[in-house]
Amino acid sequence: MSSTGSERPTLCYLGSGPSMRRPSPSSLMLFVGASLWFAPACAESEPQPFQVRVTVIDAHGGPELAEDRVQAIVRRALDRAPSFAAAARNQRSWPRGSELLVASLEYRELPDAADQGRDLLVRLVVETPASVEATLGDDGLDVTVLLERGPGEANLSVDLQLAADRIATILQARTDLATGAPGAVDRLLESADPELVIQTLEWVRDHADESQASAAADRAAALIGHSDERVGLVAIETVGAVGGPEHVRLLLAGVQLADASQVHRAYDALSHLGGPEAERFLQFAARNEEEPGRRAAARRALRRIAEGDQGQRAPNRGHR
Repeated sequence: MSSTGSERPTLCYLGSGPSMRRPSPSSLMLFVGASLWFAPACAESEPQPFQVRVTVIDAHGGPELAEDRVQAIVRRALDRAPSFAAAARNQRSWPRGSELLVASLEYRELPDAADQGRDLLVRLVVETPASVEATLGDDGLDVTVLLERGPGEANLSVDLQLAADRIATILQARTDLATGAPGAVDRLLESADPELVIQTLEWVRDHADESQASAAADRAAALIGHSDERVGLVAIETVGAVGGPEHVRLLLAGVQLADASQVHRAYDALSHLGGPEAERFLQFAARNEEEPGRRAAARRALRRIAEGDQGQRAPNRGHR
């Protein structure tokens, strides 16, 4: 969707991925190489920020911004993220024992034939610091954002700043989760931004052994009925990953039984949650589901419970 003259531009987080390809003869791409420096925290409450310095700008033949303009955009974006800062030119001011990281920033204009507007696709890929690699997960610090603009609204400089600000917000959220910042999971799950909620739910789902994750089952269950259906789907998976038998009722209360995607995920989650209530519900579904695919899913989940297969994780995880 595109914004009108009186609306804010639409910013979409597209996650991580190896490609930004979208056919468009008028596309442009800019790559920005950056060096990132990380130092251990001086104190637990005030960790040292990642130090960022832009070193390479390549417009690849398309419209380009001046190098100092791009550097200013990146610097302002990083000012919004407490864990990141633009590196000073003087290397002596870099934190002692810094770990050198390499990052690239690319962006591309994508004409929108639907409304004659223009989208801007921006991707930042940062080499993952060894200090947080295990808790960042597969995506690392790889973020892609799509900025949607209507006819006559596109402004490369303004739009790149908006997209860079958005990327900085996502990087900060990932960093907070990876470093175990106090209250990060609860704070991000309360966000009004569905993309940040999804990112946090995915982190909780994939890091079930982390203390903040294992304590988030109740909040995840409450998000099953979120207005954004993507949030609801990931919330179901998350409850299955970190919840226990006491979350079965919360799960079933939030699932929309008319939504096949939710139902299939719910059956799988029930097989992980386990317990008598989950087993009774799956037995009922296995007997009474009219749609063959859903009936088969219920039976598979029921077999996993019967066989004691708890999704390769310890049962009864979550609040007790």
